[in-house]
Amino acid sequence: MKPPIEPNKEDCCNSGCNPCIFEVFEKQLQLYKKCKENDEILMTEENGISQLEYSSFFISDIVELTENLRILKFKKLRTDSNTKIFWNAGDHFLLKYNDGNMSCSRAYTPIKLKKSYLDDFDFLIVVKKYSEGLVSQYLFTLEKGNETLWRGPYGHYNVLENKFKRIIMIAQGTGIAPFIYIIDQILNDEDNMTKLVLFFCCKSLNEILFRNELYEFKSYWNFQYHIYLSDRWNDNKNKVMYSEPIIERKLRADDLVEIKPCNSDQFLVCGSQQFMRDFDHILKKELCVENIVNKILEKIVTI
Repeated sequence: MKPPIEPNKEDCCNSGCNPCIFEVFEKQLQLYKKCKENDEILMTEENGISQLEYSSFFISDIVELTENLRILKFKKLRTDSNTKIFWNAGDHFLLKYNDGNMSCSRAYTPIKLKKSYLDDFDFLIVVKKYSEGLVSQYLFTLEKGNETLWRGPYGHYNVLENKFKRIIMIAQGTGIAPFIYIIDQILNDEDNMTKLVLFFCCKSLNEILFRNELYEFKSYWNFQYHIYLSDRWNDNKNKVMYSEPIIERKLRADDLVEIKPCNSDQFLVCGSQQFMRDFDHILKKELCVENIVNKILEKIVTI
């Protein structure tokens, strides 16, 4: 293990990042000292993205989904190194925003599914534009070729092979981002027998993220999903695929009761703060569920 390089004061954006770049440095420094004291050699694969310093990535492609939803694909500006970018399912990267007057960071889930492994990009993110979201507004101004600064990966969720009988995911909107990568990883692991159940809450048919991918995943024996739409879609019923599990109403507690939750299940919840609070209450108070993870992404302060 190489000694970590201490960040400069300018590397801190002073916006309450979680984790702060200096906290990451201290943890890596302590690990390095411990290994050195015990004459241990910690072999770590070199990653093309660092937790301690920002790396430049340019936008290689943009996919416009709706007026307020887009997918951005990023590729590293490689100069003297062709080191690959890697991360674990559930991890996030931090994007640095700086307009000259202020600086802040925003967490996004990096995604690259197995079927896109050979495609010419390192990772993609899903961006939803918010009227008062400084960083999301900025990301909607970017064009192909524009450079951005990223560091990471960070995260505390681990996919443990066959630890749980089922992993039940409840997602709202862009909250599907960390789950789609987890699903892809488990389904492509022949030794992992974990059953996966996804409840996906969307506003409309046009806002179903990774719709084709989910439909393809349906062919796996250990995956099932249900999409709940809050808006009426009678005029678009001809756009529904064969046996696509779309339900024209909001997700309710009794929908979860039907799958008969037990202590051998793990529940993952990702969405707005209110959405996670609501389903955390339902799972704990009404269904008496124990294994709940409702913060796949560590939230940071954004302006």
